Amino acid sequence: MFTWTTKASPPAELGSATPLLTHLTGAFAARIAGLWPQPHAVFVTATAERRHLVCIALTRGALSVDLADGLLHWPLRRAIKVALPDAPEGLARALGVLGETAWGESAYRELLAMLAEPEAAKRLRHAATVTPEAVAALAATPLPLLRAGLDRLGLSDGQLGIVREAWDVIVARDGEAAAAAAAARWGAARSPSLLRERIGDDLVPPLPPAPLPGGSSLRPLATKAAMTEAASRYRNCLVSQIPNAAEGDAAYFEWTPAPGAIVEVRRDRLYGWILTQARLAGNASVPEPMQGAICAELKALGVHVGRPAWQLDQQLEWGLVHGHGTYALEDHVRACFVD
Repeated sequence: MFTWTTKASPPAELGSATPLLTHLTGAFAARIAGLWPQPHAVFVTATAERRHLVCIALTRGALSVDLADGLLHWPLRRAIKVALPDAPEGLARALGVLGETAWGESAYRELLAMLAEPEAAKRLRHAATVTPEAVAALAATPLPLLRAGLDRLGLSDGQLGIVREAWDVIVARDGEAAAAAAAARWGAARSPSLLRERIGDDLVPPLPPAPLPGGSSLRPLATKAAMTEAASRYRNCLVSQIPNAAEGDAAYFEWTPAPGAIVEVRRDRLYGWILTQARLAGNASVPEPMQGAICAELKALGVHVGRPAWQLDQQLEWGLVHGHGTYALEDHVRACFVD
């Protein structure tokens, strides 16, 4: 096994940088000018990957002239080994896709950290170009999400940012253990649409206790799972109403006698809870005899069957102030059952 050594020599002093060197190396310019005085020809004519390697080495401390010169001329893997004995796998390939100009010190540190993280390294390894912004997006992504395999979906930096926002909500509300379980579900998604579905489901908290006990024929849909299962059986968009139920603004019941119906009640400032709609499977209209039975059981539970507060206000305005005809109460109730 070969080892490489360099002659002990003092670190270089700071030097005066040309505009070209300053453009190429930014905050590293004075230190590099001390290694290769003006016109810095050896450095500025080196490949971009070698210039990046020198800058990365400078984030670890000052370099001697001999060592710096070796980083430009030794075989690349030898140069990396000498400059960064703990370099992560993949640095050699990454150096060639970092662009022409130097990054900042903190950006280089983030790059090394992400190359050391297997899931993040996969994304960087397959990128045609790697930018400080892309590395920062990965660095800001919680490790449980990366380790769950979320990156397999090839999300953009902006998409990763949205997922991070959702993750932060889960951590703050439910704790680290629940967030880790969510990461496993999200990472197993095989498409962005499925990922969106799983994130949306986890963001909605459990439903509050049913506001009404139900009756002989009305069964509360008291959990997210119950609403999801009923939506499948009734072939409707009940799943989209889960957030309303979670916020306590609406509650949902199943009318169990055949043919069955989904019944929605909502909070009302005047009446407490009020019937807003009921539908058969496929959002079909409820037949009249069944309408009466549903209304009777709702009234027995204290649910108002009639106009909501907003419509009463509207009818007062139209009828008393403007003299328009009013919307018959019976017509409103019928509309709750008819598509």
